[in-house]
Amino acid sequence: MNANIEKICGESELTPDFDAIASNPAFVFDPDLSYETLVLYNSDGLIINVNSWLECANYVNGGWFASINNLINYEKRLFFILLFFTTSYITIEIAQKLRGQKNSKK
Repeated sequence: MNANIEKICGESELTPDFDAIASNPAFVFDPDLSYETLVLYNSDGLIINVNSWLECANYVNGGWFASINNLINYEKRLFFILLFFTTSYITIEIAQKLRGQKNSKK
């Protein structure tokens, strides 16, 4: 079983047939009243509430995750870090040129 499924959905004795669920567009997940509703996210920012272990396992198997932190696009983070350093570098260079011009006028 997928380690993410156990980590996010918890342990279960069920052995789901994900292929059968995926191939049946009319498949309905029965809510489990003893299962605490979980909120899952996907990479597009969509959100779903799952009400049973089987439903949770199915979505996690399909790439959904439990933390919104996983939505952070690391390429965006890298972009902003590079933007910060580039802007800092340009600002320092301009400041040094202005100081150089100011010192040469004396």
